[in-house]
Amino acid sequence: MYSLIYLFHVITADIIRIMEHSFPERRKAPRFQGKLDMELEKGTGVTRDFNTSGVYFETEASFAVGERIKFSLLLEHLESKPIYLRCEGRVVRVEPYEGRNGIAAADLSYWF
Repeated sequence: MYSLIYLFHVITADIIRIMEHSFPERRKAPRFQGKLDMELEKGTGVTRDFNTSGVYFETEASFAVGERIKFSLLLEHLESKPIYLRCEGRVVRVEPYEGRNGIAAADLSYWF
């Protein structure tokens, strides 16, 4: 007779395989964690993670899913003045996050 722990592990592994097959990773590039200051049209924010096609950030500002968004990321440079990476994208998720708004934006274009 199988132990309950063994059955739990077997069932859990099956559920994980089903979920991975049903909900494949949709990101187009590897994600990096990091806090970068942001200047938004509606205020300020701080990134939580980002990749070449999207960003997740925290802000006091409100956004709606589907809304176009413009912002600048502050890239500090030790030997000169700060550099701003200008970005534009689309809000794909809005959620409460530690008393602020957590915003996911995708389909980014960017320039210096």
